[in-house]
Amino acid sequence: MTNIKSTRPSRPIPEFPASGLLPKEDTEAAAFLKKHPEFDGRGTVIAILDTGIDPGAAGLQVTTDGKPKIIDIVDCTGSGDVVTTTIAKPVVKDVGDEADLLTLQGLSGRTLIVNASWANPSGEYRLGVKPAYHLFPERLVARLKQERREKFELEHHRHYTSAASALAAWDRAHASSSTAPAEELQVRADLEARVGVLKDWMKSYDDPGMIFDCVVFHDGQHWRAVVDVEETGDLREQPTLTDYRTELKYHRFGKEDLLDFSVNIYDDGDLLSIVTMANCHGTHVSGITAANFPDEPVLNGIAPGAQLVSLKIGDNRLVSMETGISLTRAASALAAHRCDLANMSYGEASGNPTSGYFIEQLAREAVGKHGCVFVTSASNDGPTLSSIGAPAGMWAGLITVGAYVKHSQMQAEYALLDAVPENPFTWSSRGPTVDGYPGVDIFAPGSAITSVPLYGLAKFMLKNGTSMSSPNACGCVALLVSGLRAQKQGFAPYRIKTAVVNTAKSVDDPLGVGFIQVDRAWDYLQTYYERPEMDILFQISILDRDNARGVYLRGHDECNCTHHLNAFVESTFMRDLEPTTGDRNEEKVAFESRITLVSTETWVRAPDFLYLHNGGRSFDIKVDPTQLTAGQFYSAEILGYDSTCPARGPLFSVPVFVAKPLDTTTSPTLRFSSLQYGPGTINRRFVRVPDGATFVDVTVRSLPGQAIVPAGFYLHVLQLVPLKSHKGKIEYTFTVGKGSYGEAHAEEQIETRRLAVKSGLTIEFALAQFWSSLGNHVVDLEVSFHGIQLAGSVADAGGAIYLGTLTRLDIVASIRREDEVNPRVSFDTLRKFIRPTEVTLRPLSAHRDVLPDGRQIYGLHLTYPFRVSDPVTVTPGIPALQNQLYDHFVAGVLGVVYDANNRVIANLDIYLKNVKIDTKGDYTVRWQVTSDSEEVLDRMRDIICQLDFSLSKSISFDTHKTIGDVYNSKKSTFGKTSLDKGQRKPVFFAAPNDYSSYPKDAKAGDLLVGNLTFINSKRVDGGQYRALHVVPPEPVKPKQISPSDGDVNGASATKSEAEKEEELAQKLADAIRDIQLSHLKKLPASSPARAKLLTALDELSYTSTLPVLEAQLEILMNGADGLTPLAAEKAEEVVIVADRILAAINLKDLATFYGIKQIDGAPPISSSASVDSGKTKKQIKKDNDKKKQLVVYALRSKSIALWSLSSATRQEFDDTYAAMQQWLDTAASSATDLRTLFLYVNRERRAGRAGNALKALNKFLADSGVTGENGKDLKKVWVLRLEIVTELGWTAWAGYEERWAIIRVPPGGPGPF
Repeated sequence: MTNIKSTRPSRPIPEFPASGLLPKEDTEAAAFLKKHPEFDGRGTVIAILDTGIDPGAAGLQVTTDGKPKIIDIVDCTGSGDVVTTTIAKPVVKDVGDEADLLTLQGLSGRTLIVNASWANPSGEYRLGVKPAYHLFPERLVARLKQERREKFELEHHRHYTSAASALAAWDRAHASSSTAPAEELQVRADLEARVGVLKDWMKSYDDPGMIFDCVVFHDGQHWRAVVDVEETGDLREQPTLTDYRTELKYHRFGKEDLLDFSVNIYDDGDLLSIVTMANCHGTHVSGITAANFPDEPVLNGIAPGAQLVSLKIGDNRLVSMETGISLTRAASALAAHRCDLANMSYGEASGNPTSGYFIEQLAREAVGKHGCVFVTSASNDGPTLSSIGAPAGMWAGLITVGAYVKHSQMQAEYALLDAVPENPFTWSSRGPTVDGYPGVDIFAPGSAITSVPLYGLAKFMLKNGTSMSSPNACGCVALLVSGLRAQKQGFAPYRIKTAVVNTAKSVDDPLGVGFIQVDRAWDYLQTYYERPEMDILFQISILDRDNARGVYLRGHDECNCTHHLNAFVESTFMRDLEPTTGDRNEEKVAFESRITLVSTETWVRAPDFLYLHNGGRSFDIKVDPTQLTAGQFYSAEILGYDSTCPARGPLFSVPVFVAKPLDTTTSPTLRFSSLQYGPGTINRRFVRVPDGATFVDVTVRSLPGQAIVPAGFYLHVLQLVPLKSHKGKIEYTFTVGKGSYGEAHAEEQIETRRLAVKSGLTIEFALAQFWSSLGNHVVDLEVSFHGIQLAGSVADAGGAIYLGTLTRLDIVASIRREDEVNPRVSFDTLRKFIRPTEVTLRPLSAHRDVLPDGRQIYGLHLTYPFRVSDPVTVTPGIPALQNQLYDHFVAGVLGVVYDANNRVIANLDIYLKNVKIDTKGDYTVRWQVTSDSEEVLDRMRDIICQLDFSLSKSISFDTHKTIGDVYNSKKSTFGKTSLDKGQRKPVFFAAPNDYSSYPKDAKAGDLLVGNLTFINSKRVDGGQYRALHVVPPEPVKPKQISPSDGDVNGASATKSEAEKEEELAQKLADAIRDIQLSHLKKLPASSPARAKLLTALDELSYTSTLPVLEAQLEILMNGADGLTPLAAEKAEEVVIVADRILAAINLKDLATFYGIKQIDGAPPISSSASVDSGKTKKQIKKDNDKKKQLVVYALRSKSIALWSLSSATRQEFDDTYAAMQQWLDTAASSATDLRTLFLYVNRERRAGRAGNALKALNKFLADSGVTGENGKDLKKVWVLRLEIVTELGWTAWAGYEERWAIIRVPPGGPGPF
């Protein structure tokens, strides 16, 4: 026993601050619940738009009043869809030791045993199949793959050891013999092949995971589904699940994965939706919002009495990315379920701040008509301003939440050495939006330790982000809604938002965003409950600025002049967008308000008063930023108070923001010295990028004057470009004060970054010390702009330049002298443009793809085939539809890349994705574009898909000083140079003269895509110019002058009239014969016309014999694959016809021509002996090649026939096979012809050499691409390989192959989108 030394703590052991695990005190939620314990979310339903909720997770089973916590679980993505259109009726048969069982043949190939007691009046079952890894979260798949590989390796090791031992035993047995007999050596080669096959196979091992058979049936009341989670085929003890909302039941796949799932069944049983989670995010969000732990209430979520609806928008196929169709379905589900609240901790950067299909559905239906309070996260793209994502900030009716960290969180969750100031999390996105809307409405705690799905092998987990602040705020709002419901007080979402925003606690945020306070908000709601304007949403538009929702001045010129603008305030009533019923008309008529306008800053002015009524009013405002200090950010508001009740806060506000940039006209270099930093400090500088600038060097210097603590720093850089999202925002992280300790006299630390900029636009440099990084630091920031651009071009860095075969470009240094100028262009991508070959436009599911107002969603399905000749990375995309999500004009865009067997290679969405293709062959990109407008979709029927293929070797153009250099020099003549400010120099870019320099798959009209750079001494983040080059037509090869067709030696030969007439007659006879042969192949075997035609063909002259015999053999061998034996009668005919072919060809002369050693051992004679003086060498070669092919065909066919005939001797087969081998260009074991391969495999299997057979099959598969032509052949090879593996007793690999067979060739073809 180990002795443990007892130590006395220097101070009492404090109690763990559990209240900080999921903070409630700082928001006043805890205080509110102490006053109103029954207002804990009871009576409310909250939708969670996220990655899905685990119904088995801790704290998510019941509410505080005993109701089910989760009342519906819906997969809006379609990632769990299983097509179940295959209908079967059970048959009675014996399975194992059990007799008379009801069975189905599953799509996996397994025998499925159904429970005879299941109610199924129709007696019909619908079948489907689903790979587990298509359902499981990415991290779970990674864990299972690792665990299953370890288990598989043990089983593989058993097979490998057995094979290696057999080989070693052979070597020991023959150690004393210097030479072993040939047959014995063949045995050893086979044993060696077995070892090699196992070794190579393990190198390419890729766990296919479990394959689940699915069965759907109708029990007379509900559709039900059974999933074979144990992969045994025995379904009798598996639960029969129906739509989750009907019975609230779920199941677990297994102990190994601990993943729970539920189901929904759509389209009258044709579609089964297996609902899992895309990751743990949604469960954690749900735990924050509403977890309930009766035995340990300190762990409760904010609103433990609330019920939840899980709307999964994160797609498993896209690593939890949300999609347009999932968002549309979720918006519809919100309205259909009439949810009281919704939380959406999701978002993406958006180019359009106000418009998009999803936000229109959300505003009009879920919020505007049905009164759902929608809470969403601000995103985690800070600390730059205007880094807010979407849907956050897209509409004033939403509540957008930023992330804040309080001391209680720091203490319980982060284990910091020292306390740091309370602050917004450094990465929390900030407003305003590009059109001047504040964006973020409130702050809430942005971290928590709470429930996660069990598959992660943990009950709780720490997560932070605005994803956590949003559900915290949503839970707080649920408490308010619960209270209003309990007191039977009606409300609109706008009332709730007004209360929350107006009562938020000030945290000195530059944009005026406060921290949510539940108790204050409740008091506010009660105090002003009778005020009717509380249920009105007031929206602002600045008419002079394209109806922007506020004033946002950011450009240099606009920040240095006075603006006179016209603002319009409009009232929006709940259900304003309902069809004309007049329900709100009386309220609209009654509404009036006498407004007092107050400006918060002197540089913004407005009238003193405004009479406001329904229909809206406009008024003038004046913004004068001319006296504001450059480089800084300023905010102001014009607040509109109801003069009869100013205490309730403003009814509306006109936000005004100014990011006034520093001017760089006099100097392209700016220095900001001795910037003071502590935990959470952010310094922002706004700078006008000089005209002509293309990149900037940013240098950060830390100046340690005393011992310091290493600290993490963020450098974020952002320029706002109209209608372009900030997704490409550049950000860096680095450590100031590296090492585990700081030195007072350490050397100056310098961090330099170079990045592309757009000239003339304001740029923000936000340098921040991470909120939890301790210590104080002094930092210098320097920005130095550079510009090398194309003279006369208005293109910014990042623009596209087309280069022809010879292009002159003039370059100029527009900012300062530039050294090490070295223009270069390099192309690394081949771009092809293709039109769809198949187009369908049809309505989607009538059950889940119908909008709340009854409009049907349609799907446009576009098919684009392409072929690759080598492994490559391809990037498919439709430019007009890419890089838009929340601001998209259609409901959704999804894509899938398939191989020729419909195996899924990759799933695509609105962002471009590089798809690695490892095997040559035929592939297809299928896109689905969805909308409720058939007209919009119909206009896209011929839309072009763009395919970018990565080049294995980049292509560079030479650069020259003069045009003459292009033709006089074999290499570039334009080297490194310098440019003085304003100096221009021409550069001539020349495409390669050798056409073989272009990619072999390039066609005229394709594009080469690459980069045009001017300075290559340091990488420019964000890129410089994109270079494009149209692939020109291939040069026409000059006509070759060749000898006359009639003279072998090249001399002119003249044919007599009789010879010409004889030649024409022969051509006519051949043409007639070919027509007869073509019809012969079409006639049925028993047709009298066929027999008559055969007789006529048999009477043809000798010169026509071979084509006739070849046709006869082709007819006999039609459908024969060399795998299945021929019928005896047909096999005998094949032998006869094959022998006639071989007899009709002078094999000795033919062998001599090719230098093939004769079977009898006779040496080849000179090929000149067989030259026909009447033909050219080219003609002779062509004729002999055809004869050789026919010889191989005849010998192969005869071998197959002899293998099929029980009457044939082994010697006959071996002799024929050996003869065939002599004529093959490669060994039969390496054959690319399937019949030859199967013949070899059958021969080796018959001889007991399964290792050789497997080796040949694996080589064939490795060398073969998956094409539309060979798909069926590959299936036969896979099936044969499985048979051999099973015969060898390699059970691990047999199971592996059985599972992969379902993935390689999905039953039923391409899966649903």
